[in-house]
Amino acid sequence: MSDQPSAKPSPVFPRRVAPLRALIITMAVMCYLACLAIGALVLINRATQSWTQGLAREITVEVRPLSDAKLDDEVKKALSLLEATKGVLSTEALPLEDSARLLEPWLGKVEVDDLPLPRLIRVSIDEANPPDYEALATSLTTQVKGASLDTHQRWQNEFIRLGNSLTLLTALVLGLISLATILLVTAAARGVIEANRSIVDVLELIGAEPHFIARQNDRQFLSSGLTSGFAGLILGLLTFSALGVFGGAADEAMAAAGRSLFFAPQARWQLVAGLLSVPVAATLIALLVSRITLMRILGKDL
Repeated sequence: MSDQPSAKPSPVFPRRVAPLRALIITMAVMCYLACLAIGALVLINRATQSWTQGLAREITVEVRPLSDAKLDDEVKKALSLLEATKGVLSTEALPLEDSARLLEPWLGKVEVDDLPLPRLIRVSIDEANPPDYEALATSLTTQVKGASLDTHQRWQNEFIRLGNSLTLLTALVLGLISLATILLVTAAARGVIEANRSIVDVLELIGAEPHFIARQNDRQFLSSGLTSGFAGLILGLLTFSALGVFGGAADEAMAAAGRSLFFAPQARWQLVAGLLSVPVAATLIALLVSRITLMRILGKDL
């Protein structure tokens, strides 16, 4: 008996095949796009939740200036009425300068004396026991001249609708990326067979089963899926890190979005779970689709 260790058998097909090299590059790009889509999805869900919760915690009372009433007196009446309302935690009458700043995007910088600006009252409410908005609106209208109540319900519905639409769009993008990846793996599997047609013919002549022939490529496609998936994952993490660190130079909102993905605990765990699913999905797609394609080409289904 020989003392030399047995040599590891070489693979039937060459390890470096042109279709697989192209597959790794294109799948890495697809995985990178999938990571970006997942990050955008997490960010959209977080932003929508933050906006709707912020709107749900506050309501706004607007007191418009009228010719037959003194604005400051009507504001005091509104504050007294709000403070006596069950479910109201705190009130704050904003100065006219704040109302003027809200108009700057449309009118530019304006002086408070140039326009009949309304006074705004910020009202914090108890989310567990909110006030009766209909009764409160009626009381304000009847007891305070020029007063109106804004519960922000319309804006909440708009934000929820926008978030749902963007979530659906992101899911559609992920679906298209998955479909493109499946087509890429299918084409690569066909390319491997065509590039090694002579080897396949010899194996069939000596009686090799289709399962054996297809199984020779499992390791290569498994390696291709893992390599592509983790390459896309690393590129995605670098992109989100750059967005949080350098995004402020172009847009502070983009920088804040990038930072929120990493420093908000809930968003961070959602992002990690979503990104880790990319290499797993890429590996499964590469392995399963290549096996099914090869078996069909060899004339026998799984």
